[in-house]
Amino acid sequence: MQSFFFAIGQFCQSSFDALLVPAGWIPPTIFTLVLAFGAFYWMNAQAKYSQRAKDRKEYI
Repeated sequence: MQSFFFAIGQFCQSSFDALLVPAGWIPPTIFTLVLAFGAFYWMNAQAKYSQRAKDRKEYI
């Protein structure tokens, strides 16, 4: 069982070394931009929904 999990770990490490190390800062940058866009979108949507609730007097 131990050799099985070590094989999975070595495969993951070699694939990360082959793919992520040459990519450098591109994956974290893309991830950060997607999160920032999602947060901006959510805050705008939440403001719209809160305003609509206040207009309908359904605001808690």
